[in-house]
Amino acid sequence: MKRWGLPIARDLAAEILVDKSAVRSMVRELFGDDVEVRKRAADVARRITEKNDKLLEPYADELAGLLEGLPIEESRTRWHLGLVVPRVAHTRIQRLRAARTMSLLAQDESNVVRCSAVEGLGLLAMQEASLRDEAEEMIERFLREGTKAMKSRARAVMRIWATSERRKK
Repeated sequence: MKRWGLPIARDLAAEILVDKSAVRSMVRELFGDDVEVRKRAADVARRITEKNDKLLEPYADELAGLLEGLPIEESRTRWHLGLVVPRVAHTRIQRLRAARTMSLLAQDESNVVRCSAVEGLGLLAMQEASLRDEAEEMIERFLREGTKAMKSRARAVMRIWATSERRKK
């Protein structure tokens, strides 16, 4: 059996991007009982949304509920879904719900989960102007008090915002 890693996650995501009928099976695994499979499915979902967030938009509410209910021990799954949920939130209500979850994740004990929170809120703020102040506050806090990884993620969000602003002009 191959050891799980980035190449496998990317390969599976690429397969699902081509065979869109496989999305439902992957989502089913996210809700399964096997914690390890759920973590891997979340990793694949994250890779998919990096390329095409529309594929998982029909599952936005379910994925948000899953993220909200995951136990603290599943930090890797929470990390991946902390990026998936903001990317697939396509209505105002979904974006606001995701923002509340990102605020909670920003207080998580796991550094990687906190990193996904700042990136997730930053992505949401690009689509929902009412979240911009909250996102800026989180970025400033992470830059001031965060770990190296948190500071890096906060700076990455600022670069994404700057690139987005340049494209609008």
